[in-house]
Amino acid sequence: MAGDIHNMLVALGARWLKQQGFGVVATELVAAGITEQADVIGFRSNCSALIEAKASRADFLVDHRKPHRVAGGLGVYRFYLCPAGAIQAEDLPSGWGLLYADGKRVVDVIRPTGNLWPQYGVQAGDWAKFQHASNAEAERRVLYSIARRQKVA
Repeated sequence: MAGDIHNMLVALGARWLKQQGFGVVATELVAAGITEQADVIGFRSNCSALIEAKASRADFLVDHRKPHRVAGGLGVYRFYLCPAGAIQAEDLPSGWGLLYADGKRVVDVIRPTGNLWPQYGVQAGDWAKFQHASNAEAERRVLYSIARRQKVA
């Protein structure tokens, strides 16, 4: 049951990132040389975003203590996606957004306002408080892994 919920959240998260303009999106990708496995990661030309799908509060409590959730890690922008109410705003690590699954749609609970998605370090509106200094080497490895999986004619 929890696995089914997780899979549904991952699919919703991937669709949400695509709707946000992230042209390259991958789910549950394992890349050589990094220990972090993103549930959903998306790339635009200027930034990246990570979504961690959490089927339950217990799953979240274990996950948010991981070292790459605090420093380094994947994603300039980072979000937790869960069933409504499983995670509360006050539970979030600094700079993380919160998305709730509502049937077949994603509801923005906490996220930067607007549709700007600036690169790391750009001070625009409230976007800076949601930015993280991501691990650039790990992100390159993820992008390489995605590119390797592309079928070439």
